[in-house]
Amino acid sequence: MKYKKLSLIPILGLLLISCSNEIEDSTVAAPEHYKVEFENEYVRVVRVAYNPGEESEMHSHSPLVAVSLTGGQGIFTDQDGNEETRPEAFAGDVLTDPGSSHSVLSISKGYEELVFIEPKKSFPFSINDVPNAIELDDIDSNIELEEFGIRAIRMKGKPGSESPFHSHRAGVIVALTDVHVEHTTLDGETSIVKNKAGTASWAEPRVHKGRVLSQEGYEAIFFELM
Repeated sequence: MKYKKLSLIPILGLLLISCSNEIEDSTVAAPEHYKVEFENEYVRVVRVAYNPGEESEMHSHSPLVAVSLTGGQGIFTDQDGNEETRPEAFAGDVLTDPGSSHSVLSISKGYEELVFIEPKKSFPFSINDVPNAIELDDIDSNIELEEFGIRAIRMKGKPGSESPFHSHRAGVIVALTDVHVEHTTLDGETSIVKNKAGTASWAEPRVHKGRVLSQEGYEAIFFELM
């Protein structure tokens, strides 16, 4: 019996072409603009930064929600060369992207910074026996959007204001201003939270009441996992 020798060259060629067409993740293709802040099994948090006139390499994103810390604007070019000038974002705006591949040219007037929240899976635990913060009129919190299993809540606190006991699901808090608050648990334990504007931090599900200690109050976006 005679055996035919099969050449792997055409197959390898196809594999190489396929691999070369894959668009790399933003943190790999454009690490000077996209850096992982932290990551766990539920979310990945990416900090984004552009100076005016800077342009990124072609890169990809998974579905995400985001907040602009500075405001800014960009021209997005997809794999086919189609350009889109997206509307200008302002500091504190909450944004969303369904997942896409593109390069970005910053046409911002100044330095631009954002925080991306990329969901990975839902959090398995929530608190049901204590009202969530958004259910209480005494707490200044409003849902900005709900996409991809994340609820973006804008939270504000006036100087010296106090909130009743309430609950939060797990999520990521991004401070839009400096935050200085006191939290008290149901057991009476107190803790002081101080975060600088722009800080992103992970928060486990919790129940507490709060008191604003800063003289300026605070504002933050809480990306709550649903």
